Amino acid sequence: MACNVPVLLLSFNRPEKTAQVLEQIKLAAPPRIYAHCDGPRAHVAGETERVAEVRRIIVAKTAGLHLKTLFRENNFGLKSGVSSAIDWFFSQEEYGIILEDDCVPDPTLFRFCEELLLRYKDDPEVMHIGCSNISEPYLNGRKESYVFSRLPFIWGWASWSRAWIKMDIEVQELDKFEPRLPFGRFWISAPAQRYLRAKFQDTKTGKNKTWDYQWFYSILNNNGLCIVPSINLVQNTGIGEAEATNTRKDNELARRASQSMRFPLVHPVAKDIDLKLEQRFFYDSQKSRFRLWIWSILKAAGLR
Repeated sequence: MACNVPVLLLSFNRPEKTAQVLEQIKLAAPPRIYAHCDGPRAHVAGETERVAEVRRIIVAKTAGLHLKTLFRENNFGLKSGVSSAIDWFFSQEEYGIILEDDCVPDPTLFRFCEELLLRYKDDPEVMHIGCSNISEPYLNGRKESYVFSRLPFIWGWASWSRAWIKMDIEVQELDKFEPRLPFGRFWISAPAQRYLRAKFQDTKTGKNKTWDYQWFYSILNNNGLCIVPSINLVQNTGIGEAEATNTRKDNELARRASQSMRFPLVHPVAKDIDLKLEQRFFYDSQKSRFRLWIWSILKAAGLR
């Protein structure tokens, strides 16, 4: 079944991984493929050649398909590079699927995203469709094909331009965030709330140089909801590798293999959040209970 939704590929300097993800995109045959590739860093030996190879592979493997490219001459980095690439994508598309070069999708991911993008197209509360689920065993036995959460999982995801327009890349309203939307309204423990406040603050000051915590913050700040599939639809192949930027830690949960979604989808009756599942999503994707306890002690002692 051909995919009827445009796809954005985010790539950089990993030719083999880019080729692997492109194989799945090509099989899905979306109507339009958008490919972003950041520019090489002058001080990194061999990177110019690897980036050039990535771009060659993108063009070669999409032959016969409708390809649009944003190949940077200079290196923009994660924050500016990725966020502006998604800006570029959603300036031309009402909705679409976004894949990074180390996120290998199961073929059913495309149909899963397409059906939900259309189903929730005009629902402003739903802002993000995640396709990964490293907490998969905790959803065993559920009839529904997906659940709702406040956490946006970004290893393969989809969204709408009407949601992305709310992205606050500079976290400008953080000082107004807590009074207007108290963390206690959302979920989890006081240490977890302190951890997220610290993460958002580090993001605002530039200590955290990525883009995904800004998206997480923007969803919370707009009282948005995220979809999490009942099974994991993405295999992350970049975990623990030296060239990985944000996933260097060897996390076995994050290595979870992908599975195939069953159709027709079974939709939840309501957009409710399961608080126990929400805690599990947090501990598996952010900090485990033990590591959060250690972090809290160090934070209280002024060591974090």
